[in-house]
Amino acid sequence: MEDVEEEYAMDKWPTMPDGSDFDGNHLLTLVRDGKSPFKGVWDINQLFREIEEKLGAHVIDIPSVSSGCRNYGFHMKLSNSLDIVARLSRSDVNMPNFVGYPFNMQVTEVEFEAAIYELLSSDPLIRVPCLLYYRVPVQYSSPINHIPEDIAGRRLFLFEKAQGEKDIWGELRSEDQNWLLAECAHIRASLFNFNAPPDLVSKWFLERLFGHKPETLPLPVTPDREFCVTLFTSKIKATIKNIGDMIGWEEDNATVGPIAFAAKQSLLRLIPHIIPKDGNESSLYRLTLDHGDYGIHNMSITEDDSGRPLVTSIYDWEFGCFVPAILSDPKMVVGIHLVTDENAFPSFTRYEKDASPEERAEYMTWSERYFEVSFLLALYKFAPEYQHVIRAGKDARHLWFALRSWKGDDAEDFFGKLGDWAEKRMKELGITTDEAL
Repeated sequence: MEDVEEEYAMDKWPTMPDGSDFDGNHLLTLVRDGKSPFKGVWDINQLFREIEEKLGAHVIDIPSVSSGCRNYGFHMKLSNSLDIVARLSRSDVNMPNFVGYPFNMQVTEVEFEAAIYELLSSDPLIRVPCLLYYRVPVQYSSPINHIPEDIAGRRLFLFEKAQGEKDIWGELRSEDQNWLLAECAHIRASLFNFNAPPDLVSKWFLERLFGHKPETLPLPVTPDREFCVTLFTSKIKATIKNIGDMIGWEEDNATVGPIAFAAKQSLLRLIPHIIPKDGNESSLYRLTLDHGDYGIHNMSITEDDSGRPLVTSIYDWEFGCFVPAILSDPKMVVGIHLVTDENAFPSFTRYEKDASPEERAEYMTWSERYFEVSFLLALYKFAPEYQHVIRAGKDARHLWFALRSWKGDDAEDFFGKLGDWAEKRMKELGITTDEAL
């Protein structure tokens, strides 16, 4: 394997000898002819050997190869008649000059995702693929100055392939899109209503918290308002420390300035006043599992006996987390993002800015069909509490999703605006300085 000098985060999608992108087809033939498109970056025979060792069968065909934002997806047929999907990381932690997703975070992510597949494996409504084997990446203790000869530094999942394909939204007729939205709403409601074991939630809650977080939480993970207030205050304090301390990510070389620090004080004063004191704490603060990237692109979809779309599998839980219900994200991705506004009314985002009025009207119709209780097969029909918690927690959700959206850039400007919002809300709520403290 050749030496590497430049920084490496992950593999680029391979190209063919003529310079065109590899189309994902005929891989096994190419490998047998010594023309693997991955040659010079990693040895695909290492993947074949690991699959054959762990599953006790030989790879006899590879119908297709796809690429996600972090992983390769190999559809493989085995000699024991099993169809599998091998999900192999596009990033190798043993590459020289590795600057990709941190090793420890990768290990945690793999172990969490495997735990979720096991947790949901017997649920008839939240359909997940059958996990056959997985392993975390292995990082060598001594530095490597050349491309690794093995694939130990790449995380790996092997699944039994579910029937169907992904990303078929654009191929569906309007009535089939409506049917699929209803089915996805039912599945999402089932996930919102799912009660995970408390010990599993406690184990993973802090570990899966986004962005900057405290090393520990001062209270046990519990489904009540007190814990939710503590979660917010701990999150703010971990994100914005003292003036002169680092803020954002290490490579940003940024420190807490006076504007961000003042915003911290405003947010800490506001928090107790935006966490609802509802009589039914169990509905607001019940701890729920969020997928983190729920959408058509992470589903296998086939047809049922009537020719209607049928979701057979929901995968890629690597962005999943546990959150109080009041902070749960109902977003559904169908190319555009189907979301709600602060009052739980259907909306949409992440669409083409030059979309025509007719296209925007269609996007709104999709969102209404996914969320609205006026449709018999919609999210709020299957999970009526969802609408209530979104409305009850609109200020808390505004702050939470704002914190989640911050990428570490221009902290003074970002938190200055958030601090201004906090001061404005305190005035609107009639909170005096004494009350805030």
